[in-house]
Amino acid sequence: MRHRLSLSALAGAMLLSAVPAGAQYYDPYRPPPPPYGYDRPAPPYGYDRPPPPPYGYERPRYRRRFNDICVTSRGECPTQPLPSGSPCSCYIPGFGNKRGAVP
Repeated sequence: MRHRLSLSALAGAMLLSAVPAGAQYYDPYRPPPPPYGYDRPAPPYGYDRPPPPPYGYERPRYRRRFNDICVTSRGECPTQPLPSGSPCSCYIPGFGNKRGAVP
């Protein structure tokens, strides 16, 4: 039994050593691309991001949106004006106090 196990392990090792490595992710016969500055320009700044604003530039200020409707899983109800996305609660008859969010 030991003899068969050792022979099968040896045969498996020989078969695995004969398999060529296929880890190349490129065509080995294709020449490498030229380096930057030789034939092609350098990539743009940040690829898809615009350059930073000039010094002294003020960022525009955005106003927060307010809404006076509270949306729950059982419906909606009026509430005091709150910023969008803030939590709120409503009393729904038959269901009681339900929590929701301002859209």
